[in-house]
Amino acid sequence: MEAKTRIIFSVAAILSYGMIAHAQRQTSLYIDDGTGHFTVLQATAAGGGGTITFPPGSGTVTFGGGGGGCTPPTGSLMTFGDNGPHAGYTYWGLSQTYGTNAWTTGSTLPVAQQEMTASAVNGKIYVIGGDNGTRNYNQIYDASSNTWSTGAVLPVPQLFMTSSVVNGKIYVIGGALGSNNNNQIYDPATDTWTTGAVLPVGEDGMASAVVNGKIYVIGGALGNEKYNQIYDPTTDSWSTGAPLPISQHDFSAAAINGKIYVFGGINFTQNEVFIYDPSTDSWTSGASMPVGQDDMAVVPFIGKIYVIGGGNGSNNNTQIYNPASNSWSAGPALPIGEFIDASAVVNDNIYVMGGNNNQSANQVYTPGVTVYYFVAN
Repeated sequence: MEAKTRIIFSVAAILSYGMIAHAQRQTSLYIDDGTGHFTVLQATAAGGGGTITFPPGSGTVTFGGGGGGCTPPTGSLMTFGDNGPHAGYTYWGLSQTYGTNAWTTGSTLPVAQQEMTASAVNGKIYVIGGDNGTRNYNQIYDASSNTWSTGAVLPVPQLFMTSSVVNGKIYVIGGALGSNNNNQIYDPATDTWTTGAVLPVGEDGMASAVVNGKIYVIGGALGNEKYNQIYDPTTDSWSTGAPLPISQHDFSAAAINGKIYVFGGINFTQNEVFIYDPSTDSWTSGASMPVGQDDMAVVPFIGKIYVIGGGNGSNNNTQIYNPASNSWSAGPALPIGEFIDASAVVNDNIYVMGGNNNQSANQVYTPGVTVYYFVAN
């Protein structure tokens, strides 16, 4: 997950009001998931002071010190009925909501595309391949400057492939053109491509996600469509996991908290949600999508998974899945309905790029997130 700059600095501002933990209290940072459950990002031991570590890649905030304390701000005593382990606690605390929960636009793609893939590395989004022109483009979007540049082209042109990031490298796997078992590896630091061990069963229209440094390539339009092929970049080798419960392709996947969530697809009712736990090599089912979809954008963001657009019916849905409560909510509609697009997260924003309706579009969503800082009695 990329750095949540606003959250870090704003929480630091909250801490500057003097919220130093009393020795007999525990200080915690929570995020409200909208269902009455508060996700604990990190709790410190009693004793005053400490460091809160934000989600991976987001840095830290240090607060307090010694055994000192302070009087909580007037009017900040609050009680909430959490459905987790902290139910019924009373807290001194502050809360603040960040993000506009709205869509804006960024600089459009230099080369209009659909059926491409995208990955984010160090604040830049790499939009690779696609069904337009030579299909080997490597378009690089710098979110901080809202500008585009180009990188070394994809050695084997492709579309309908998948990509994942491990240790700063982008692994572009499979695709619908020619040999569809390619494993093409891009290093943004050197702007060079290499190859890895080929995908055992060539695929297109599959999805991938990363857990513990391994890439799980799931499903696809070829064969029995249930494949779960696992790539270990460290050993440059493949293995297999428990197959997807149903045959599926043109769906999307995302990983959160060590599990992989698979959404929708072309087959069946298009609203299935399956959850894969690599630690047990097993699948379970999640709450069905309110609007069944295929070929949609799916990205994880601060404990939730955003399922955006898709090729079924209304393709401007923003459907938000909460793994903690196995429930769905709705976000603001995608301004230009899209599918077979590409998406990535940089800083506090979700970027949805290209697609079938406006292949040059760069639509930017800034979710609203409520952050709580509490000192618990």
